[in-house]
Amino acid sequence: MPRLTKKLSIGKSYINSPFYIKYGVPVLLLALVTLFKLWLAIIIGKKIAFMLYFGVVIIVSRYFGSRPAIVTSIIALFIGNYLFIAPYYTITLGKVELTQDALFILECSLIIGLSSALASAIKRVQTADRLFKALIEKSAEGIIMVNADGQTTYCSPAIEDILGYTAEEFLSFESWSLMHNDEKLDVKEEFYRLAGHPGKTIILQHRMKHKNNSWVWIESKTTNLLAEPAVNAIISNFSNITARITLEKQREDFIGVASHELKTPITSLKAYTQVLRARFKSNPDTTSYSIAKKMDQQVNHITRMITSLLDITTLQTGQLNLNITEFDINKITLEIIELAQQTTINHTIKASLTEINQITADKERIGQVITNFISNAIKYSPQGLEIQVTSEIKGRDLVFSVTDHGLGVSEKEQDKIFERFYRIDSSKNTFQGLGLGLYICMQIIKLHQGQIGVSSEEGKGSTFWFSLPLSAINAL
Repeated sequence: MPRLTKKLSIGKSYINSPFYIKYGVPVLLLALVTLFKLWLAIIIGKKIAFMLYFGVVIIVSRYFGSRPAIVTSIIALFIGNYLFIAPYYTITLGKVELTQDALFILECSLIIGLSSALASAIKRVQTADRLFKALIEKSAEGIIMVNADGQTTYCSPAIEDILGYTAEEFLSFESWSLMHNDEKLDVKEEFYRLAGHPGKTIILQHRMKHKNNSWVWIESKTTNLLAEPAVNAIISNFSNITARITLEKQREDFIGVASHELKTPITSLKAYTQVLRARFKSNPDTTSYSIAKKMDQQVNHITRMITSLLDITTLQTGQLNLNITEFDINKITLEIIELAQQTTINHTIKASLTEINQITADKERIGQVITNFISNAIKYSPQGLEIQVTSEIKGRDLVFSVTDHGLGVSEKEQDKIFERFYRIDSSKNTFQGLGLGLYICMQIIKLHQGQIGVSSEEGKGSTFWFSLPLSAINAL
């Protein structure tokens, strides 16, 4: 990309040159110009404009600074007055001559001022250019520029650390040629969709071929700046995330194996605790029954955690299949509210649900999302108060929301709260959990072609919501 690699051809400054250079060169230029004007005077007469002297003032101001330019202007004034203003070979200080001299000095001052401002602007541009190139070329992230046709026009030197190719080698490859076939089509579709939306940014993860023939996982943040005249390109910042992807894969494999291995003994433990509860229920030994009941509750808690871990594994492998049926979402919601109300005496859960016909979706999974929203509302509003469960039709979407008046979520955490294993800072040491519930909810809603989100103010409560497009619901 020429903008980043070409040096600014705006000349060198000699302001810090020795005294005899700073003032000797201007005097020499004045002498040369004067000799040239005297030669022209022989041909066309002495009434010659002062433009050549102005040119000398501009050059001196640009390369040697304001003071030499002022001295040059004064010397040029006396030369012009003495040789080229009648009566010649004398310094005349009449009204007309003084007016001409004043205009000359005024014009030279304007030239010097403009030249000084230009020099300052050039210096700022040079400094910014050097800083920009240093940031680009020394950055650990790779940076490429791509035109609207998908052709790479610039690549930063960091590409060599990421993929092993020099910038020149990378630019010689055909676009998309280094990309893994499993992701190539999806990335191309995302790119051309991005190209039609100026200012939009997307984040992608995909594999690219390293110079040593291995596959490297790349995470790229790509922004459409085609509408910016100074850039006129799509900018992509990317880095090697192979180590992170490998670690996540190992963790997911471990979670999957551990979850499956734990499920059988937990099922047996659940059966034993239920047997104990049944035996102690009619026994006058209430302490034993209470212990058995608490054991059963803890087993239920562990079961939910294992179910979440299994859901994560299933989602990551893309094997979560929706069991699509017709059901009454309002009926399911009221049943979940009734069960949730039995778990708390400090909260009042109220429902305001829109009238809607049966929808076609995964009854169990949608119920899982609603349950998670309501249980979180109870958990994160420890002071009690009211919880509102609402649904309404907005345009072509069914929008479901749960509002509490509890701890709330800070603005900086709202974008992260749906990530895997993410837990709010203020709750890590207070509330149990793996930080998987909302991530699973998001994946379920995405599989239903819907959207999910939160609006919250820290200390005042939160509203978690999801929407399902009615057309998609009925077409699933």
